[in-house]
Amino acid sequence: MNFKLLINASVAITATLAVTASHAEQTPTWATGNPVEIYGCNFKDGVNGYEQSQKFAASWNQWADEQGAFGSYVAQLMWAEFSDAEYPSNFTWLGYWDNYADAGKDMDIRASNGSSMYAEADKFLEQCAHSEWGAWEILAGGDWTNGNHITEFSDCFYKEGKDDSDLLVANIAYAEELAKRGMNGAAMGSVQLWPRAGAATGVQNALSFKWVRGYPNFAAYTAFTHALWNEGLGSAWGNLYGDIVSCDSSRVYHSEVIRSP
Repeated sequence: MNFKLLINASVAITATLAVTASHAEQTPTWATGNPVEIYGCNFKDGVNGYEQSQKFAASWNQWADEQGAFGSYVAQLMWAEFSDAEYPSNFTWLGYWDNYADAGKDMDIRASNGSSMYAEADKFLEQCAHSEWGAWEILAGGDWTNGNHITEFSDCFYKEGKDDSDLLVANIAYAEELAKRGMNGAAMGSVQLWPRAGAATGVQNALSFKWVRGYPNFAAYTAFTHALWNEGLGSAWGNLYGDIVSCDSSRVYHSEVIRSP
């Protein structure tokens, strides 16, 4: 599988990474998830955060190449466009692999040989959080995901008595709804992220998953919003998911892709 937006696979919309159908039993099952990591940090006082971020990205890429590591890894710096300061990090780095074997290999190299990069990051970053997630796709983004694009995040919570099996059924129907409307990877991509490690602690604070959508530009983002509010897609979403999950107001970022295979 080839991650693009957050994850991009060449599969049919009604049988994406998120869902596969068992031909023997005609029962939908979750397909294979893949690893995602997110760093959230603040800039130290007195530094030019954007400038230092660009320098760090360049040095990190050089280090990764010298180590022969992170070959299947995609990394992006994320700069907030719309946010209520619920997630106040100045610096957000999102990276992902197309399989867990590569992720484990790269993490071992980073743990053994990454001290110089940690020292570089320490010069301008502080109060860093590092979390790991599993990713399942709803709709694969197109080739635009190789370059800078727009990414939208929303935290979602299961309603009482609902779980992954209910979500899976809704995901299949939603993918079919998008296909009926002619929505495809040329204009958007969508993925769901489940926390593995490093997310908010405590059962009371724990989200169920993050719903992530990506767009090639703001024109595509606003076209999707128009479909939600003015063409019935929001009502369709509510009919499918309204009894299963509640999701908060989303945050929207400029995603600056700094490494890709």
